[in-house]
This record gives sequence, C-alpha cells and structure tokens, in this order.
Amino acid sequence: MKKNFKFILILCSGFLVLFFLSANADREKAELIFSHKQHITDNEIECAVCHENAAISMVGTDNLMPAMEVCGGCHDVESSENCGVCHSDMDNPRNVPRVKDNFPSFSHKMHLDAGLDCQSCHAGIVLKEVVEPYLIPDILSCQNCHIEKKVKPVSHVPNYLHVHGDDVKSDLNAITSSQNCRTCHSTRYCQTCHEGDNLDRVTHPLNYAFTHSMDARGKEQECTVCHAERSFCADCHQQYLVMPHNHVAGWAVPFIGGLHVYDAENDLENCMSCHIVDARQTCGKTEGCHK
Repeated sequence: MKKNFKFILILCSGFLVLFFLSANADREKAELIFSHKQHITDNEIECAVCHENAAISMVGTDNLMPAMEVCGGCHDVESSENCGVCHSDMDNPRNVPRVKDNFPSFSHKMHLDAGLDCQSCHAGIVLKEVVEPYLIPDILSCQNCHIEKKVKPVSHVPNYLHVHGDDVKSDLNAITSSQNCRTCHSTRYCQTCHEGDNLDRVTHPLNYAFTHSMDARGKEQECTVCHAERSFCADCHQQYLVMPHNHVAGWAVPFIGGLHVYDAENDLENCMSCHIVDARQTCGKTEGCHK
C-alpha cells in the first residue's frame, strides 16, 4: 500500500511540474542583462533618464521601456562586440517583453505631478539587479495607498453616490471601460445599499421581475456582476414554477434531443444559468439524459 502511495505521489508531482512548465512556455522571457541597482543606487542616475516618457504618460498601456537609442546616450551600442554586455542571448537579441496586464486607466503623469516618486509604487526597484520578475504594483497596493491618503477618482464628486448609476451601467456594458468600478469595489460593496427592501436605492424598476428576462436573454447587462449565485434565479423560478418560453412540448426528447439541441449549440451559457453540470433531472447523471 505504501509503495502504491509513493508511486502515485511521484506521478502527481511529475504532472504538476509539467503543468507549470507548459503554462509558462508561451510567455517570452527577458534575456536582457540589466541592474537597476547599478544605475540608480551606485551611479545615481534618475529614473527619468531612461524612462523619459513616464512624466507625460496618461494611460497604463503606454510603452515606457527605453529603446536602445536611449542606452546609446551613455553606452557604446554600435559595436557588435559589446552585445554581450546587455544581451545574454547574443545570437537572438530582443527587446524586453511588454507588461500586458497594466491598468489601462493608470496615469504616471498624474501620480508624479501629485508628488509621488517611482519607489512609491515600484518598491525595492533601487536594489534590483535582474530584469525579472517585474516590480509592478498589484491592485491591493493601489487600494491601500488610496485609502490611506483618502484619494478618490476625479469622477467621484461630493454627490457622486446619487449620480453614479449611469457610470455603473456603462461599465457593465463595457468591460474595458476606464470607469471600471470593479477595480476598487467588490460586488459586496454595492449590495450594502442595493439589497433587500432598499426601495429608494433600487437598481431596477419595481416591475423588473416580470421583464428581466429580456435583458437576461439579450445580455444587455451582465446579471452575474451582482447575482453571482445560481440560486438567486433558481430559487424564485422553482418556487413559482416559472419555465422559459421556449421550453415547449418537444423541447427535450430522449435519445434524439429535441429542440433544445439547437439552443444549446448556439448559446450554452444561457442553458448553464439554470442547468449546472450534472444537474439532476435535467442534463446530468441519475435521472438526466447526458449520462
């Protein structure tokens, strides 16, 4: 028994190693040899010398990595004999991979103008001697700083609580919106007001229970932003025996599928809003059809 357990443990460990290797195989690695410590701490070079566009950058998608011409201001970059000084792969020298998960609405200019220095966000950069991993702040760091300094977005004017609805609706319909509420606020934050009998702060019209199916079907709004649990819909529908209008006779026919096959092929997400994987009496095991 112990031998079998050890064999299974070794086998699982091997699969985990292969998984992590394959997950990172597609990500390009930086082959550049560069020390921030040598430049900033040892030689007292300002960050703006290399990242000169940071002071005017208004969006997080700007490429602020210095080009080789910038390095050429101090170093001899013309001679091929010097390539090995900066490039570990002299046969295939390349640029540093771009950071792809920056916040699109982030403004370096706004933060620098407010008096923050680079280390405020990129803590420890002055002691870093390798390129990777990048010292990019996560959302928790941003939130802690904003809470501590009581900093709010420019859109959050004194009466914003009473007029924020339009921004929220546009955000739900455009995930890439610069007004992305979910960057700072969790779903629970909204529900402290928009829940229960708070009719003076209701999100939907009072008769929305009778008309919400049109929005849900047309995906005009992303319902799951607030209603993440399937039970929110299922409990009400089961209590009042509410069925979708397309669930007519012949909707589901054993062995040949029936009409539901076509809807499942075109919009499986809609089916899954009610029928989870292995749901009894519907899709899955026991009484279900797809055993």
